[in-house]
Amino acid sequence: MKVKKGKVFTAILMGIVMTTGGNMTEFNTEVKADISSEFEIPQADEAGRIGASMPYLRYDSKDAEIGNGAKIEESVKSERTKIASQASQQSYVSLPVKDSYAEWTAVKSGSGVTMRFTMPDSTGGKGLTGSLDVYVNGEFCQKVDLTSYYMWQYFAGGNPSDKNNGGVPCFAFDEVHFILNKPINSGDKIRVQNSGRDNLIYGVDFVEIEEVPQTIAQPANSLNVVDYGAKPNDGKDDYNAIRNCISAANIQGKDVYFPEGTFNIGRKWTFYGKNIKVTGAGMWYTNIQFTNSNANSGGIAFAGENSCYNVEFCNMYINSNLSSRYNEQASYKCFSDVPGNGSVIHDIWEDHFECGFWLGDYSGTVDYSDGMKIINCRIRNNLADGVNFCQGTSNSVVYNCSIRNNGDDGLACWNNNYLSAKDETGNVFAYNTIDFIWRAGGIAIYGGDGFNIYNNYICDTFMASGIHLNTTFDGYKFNNTKNIKFENNTLVRCGTYKDSWGSSLAAIDISQNVKNVSFVNTKIYDAWHDGIALKDNIQGIKFENTIIYGSGTAGQKVSGNVGAAIKTSGSPKAQIDNISITNSAYNHNDKPYLFTGSYNGISILNELLYNDLIYEVPGYPEVSDVTKDEETIKPGDNETTPGNENRNDTGNLMNSGTSSNSETVSNQNDETEKKITKNKPGKVKIKSVKKTKGKMKIALKKLRGVYRYQIKVSTSKKFVGKNTLTKNLKGTKAVFKKINVAKKYYVKARAYKIVEKKRLYGRWSGVVSK
Repeated sequence: MKVKKGKVFTAILMGIVMTTGGNMTEFNTEVKADISSEFEIPQADEAGRIGASMPYLRYDSKDAEIGNGAKIEESVKSERTKIASQASQQSYVSLPVKDSYAEWTAVKSGSGVTMRFTMPDSTGGKGLTGSLDVYVNGEFCQKVDLTSYYMWQYFAGGNPSDKNNGGVPCFAFDEVHFILNKPINSGDKIRVQNSGRDNLIYGVDFVEIEEVPQTIAQPANSLNVVDYGAKPNDGKDDYNAIRNCISAANIQGKDVYFPEGTFNIGRKWTFYGKNIKVTGAGMWYTNIQFTNSNANSGGIAFAGENSCYNVEFCNMYINSNLSSRYNEQASYKCFSDVPGNGSVIHDIWEDHFECGFWLGDYSGTVDYSDGMKIINCRIRNNLADGVNFCQGTSNSVVYNCSIRNNGDDGLACWNNNYLSAKDETGNVFAYNTIDFIWRAGGIAIYGGDGFNIYNNYICDTFMASGIHLNTTFDGYKFNNTKNIKFENNTLVRCGTYKDSWGSSLAAIDISQNVKNVSFVNTKIYDAWHDGIALKDNIQGIKFENTIIYGSGTAGQKVSGNVGAAIKTSGSPKAQIDNISITNSAYNHNDKPYLFTGSYNGISILNELLYNDLIYEVPGYPEVSDVTKDEETIKPGDNETTPGNENRNDTGNLMNSGTSSNSETVSNQNDETEKKITKNKPGKVKIKSVKKTKGKMKIALKKLRGVYRYQIKVSTSKKFVGKNTLTKNLKGTKAVFKKINVAKKYYVKARAYKIVEKKRLYGRWSGVVSK
């Protein structure tokens, strides 16, 4: 389309009003290859990592040094009334009085800190404001402002209330991120302390520390929103300036750049664009703040296939002013509607929306997103879903994302047929970490076909399953399902004995009319209630290579069931082949299965049942400086340092004979080898070993300048056999569960560093027996 010379007039360009003068102007009609095709997604890998690879290192409350009245709050049985149930590993540090603190010793350098905290709600449900102080090496560094404005949803029934109605308090934790005034290095101490200025009781779940990259400069062939009138950090609305900049970029075939600073938008941002990239200076630098707290008054709504496709949106933090679901009518998603085919959203950190991403068209002729990708995003603290692929969204991907603390499904596919939308096929959820979901499930599939869900890590759900599939909602459901495949997924402390609707949910919960779904290489640890629930009329369900180590850990009976490894009800049809089970709270005739209803359709083959097997629960995924981490070593793999142990695919140590204790690291360069050997860690000393009530607590004497400690526990003096366990830890304290107090155990420990991307081990401590 060309604009003729002559009078000044107004043209409608892709829904945005643009005024132009008498010069010739040409719209951008260049056709580019799909942007999303430039972002490759790895395939499922049984020997690969589990969960997202993120740049931060987590320092948990259990690893903190505490003082001046600080105390550890715990909920070992995930009690609904204790907010510790919503914390990492169900514990956090309470800072109740002036000068109470939690402190950690950094093992890596960094200046970016994310702190997960809790603080009280106001009586009116609008939250309070306060602050905590941060110290580095004993010196005051900065004050960190906090608010509970976004927090606290109360469940007296199935749906939440913004005000305290006497129901179960959820969304008890939020997080804040900030850049330290001075970066910390390995060995530095970072302290979070209650100043007492607010007279409030605070809690800290953990801090995560990472290197903050340099700002991203304005790319070539791009327009800067500042040049169109947007002014960062001035507190004024920038919507018109942003709209005009994107309009000009669409006409000129250019991209759009948001520099460092906070840009305010006071309404819903309807985005139009084809073959365009919108980038910030980085998620630590560019902030988009939606300022309106009303329903349907914020977030980014893509215009649809005819006016929006091949969009790249990236490198910024996006926050809202929403604190209510408005009875599930908020319509306030960070990203919604249809970004179009070939689009990709990556390196976005979104916070405090109704949903992070809800992709589907609900008006007019239905448009679709096909081949859309969400990559390297942080999707957190939303009142409802993290991501929902809906209304025919197909062949789309969520990869390497952190999905945290959402009040409904973490990742979901809902093949609704509203306005005769087509069914969904080919979606992928891969290599994601999903934690602290406080309603529904970590991953939810409500129908569709050809989905692949693999290498995900799901942990610490509250009143929610880890994975659930059902046909509760309208749509095609599983009518057209030939195969949906789950592969290499790990679930830790998932499920519930009582959700917001009053029902129990298993770590993996399958019900109603689900069919034709397979699970391969699934690992379930310490399920709060049942490990796997197979219900109603499900059919064509297959499990292959499954471990369920711990079920019913909450110890709560529901209809006489305290938590089985596998529970069935109704008339399900499922085949389970090669399963290993231990520590099921429910046992009947030495079987950890609770079969009710018609269970003739359940086939269990090649089962291994243990009464008192010691097992290690896989820790939270983190970036490692080594290619292989000991927790993921498979049979036949070898470490680059002596003294490695082979593990079977359940994570337990295999019989491997006495391992070598040599500390020499092989290296082609003799001088380098001498230097590495000289700098090996010192010998660890065991301070104490206490065995009580089925647990063993071990404390080590701290060594400076080490990366991790390794503790080995066994009933064998030679540390071999099935009851031998190795645990790697950041701090100096460890707890081993499921200990048989009647048996004698042997304990030894050592430390290691990372040198030239290899582990350099120190000498083993002396062996302590208990």
